[in-house]
Amino acid sequence: MTYARVLHVALMGCAFAASGLAAVGQAANAAKIDKLYVFGDSYSDQGEGYLDSDGPTAVVYFAQRLGLRIAPSNTEDPKYRSLNFAVSGAQTGSGTGNKTQDALIGYGMKNQVQDFVDQVRSSGIDFSPKTTLFFIAGGLNDSRLADGVTVANEEDEIRSLYKVGARRFAVALLPEKIPGFGKQGVRLNAALAKIPDDLKGELKDADIYVSRWGLFFDEVLTNPAKYGLTNTTDACAGRALKNEPVTPCAAPGTYFYYHSAHPSTATHKAVGEMLYAEALEKAAK
Repeated sequence: MTYARVLHVALMGCAFAASGLAAVGQAANAAKIDKLYVFGDSYSDQGEGYLDSDGPTAVVYFAQRLGLRIAPSNTEDPKYRSLNFAVSGAQTGSGTGNKTQDALIGYGMKNQVQDFVDQVRSSGIDFSPKTTLFFIAGGLNDSRLADGVTVANEEDEIRSLYKVGARRFAVALLPEKIPGFGKQGVRLNAALAKIPDDLKGELKDADIYVSRWGLFFDEVLTNPAKYGLTNTTDACAGRALKNEPVTPCAAPGTYFYYHSAHPSTATHKAVGEMLYAEALEKAAK
């Protein structure tokens, strides 16, 4: 191939790359999210209650990909920040929680949402409805709740958020293949997927989409090598919270689980990337 031909091919490649980057940029603009508020349990908690991993959870990586800095909701000066209200052990309903070795466990999602509502009403939180996403990811700890209660709880939480100005929501499906938690996904996902239709007549200007959040964990578990993981069965370390041995395995970044039934930050990062791609896909429709 002549030098001129090589140069032509290279320039064409650059043109296609630039075109692809422009398309991604357009999608990112269309998906404009300048704040993220999260409500959930240990699969999202980044330190509000107990960090059940060796680093950031998926929603934190998602926020970072959006160009946002997200902090636990008990951070100082929360008014202009993206906030994560999720607390390990939370059910979707009410629960005042309890302290275990100074960590808050089981603070319910209804309580989390009420905290947000109270702060909005006291001017402690400020957000733009058009550019703020509310991420609802609960149900993993609802094994003892009757059928229908989880969905009713999440719909009530969306209504409460809507009343103080929220308009954009993501309702997360749950994992179905993780031992100990997968049964909740199998039981609840079909009903969770109907929440947008359940509420569309009532909350007419709300934009609610179903996130495949939990199924993204299943994807990583099913195809670990694709994400640089080699161990999908063992925990890398025990929990200090339960007085278990805390010395981590030699290569945490290759483990799906860091604690028992709780993903490593490497797994969470892969899921965070998928959440970001999902948001761009939703914006492009």
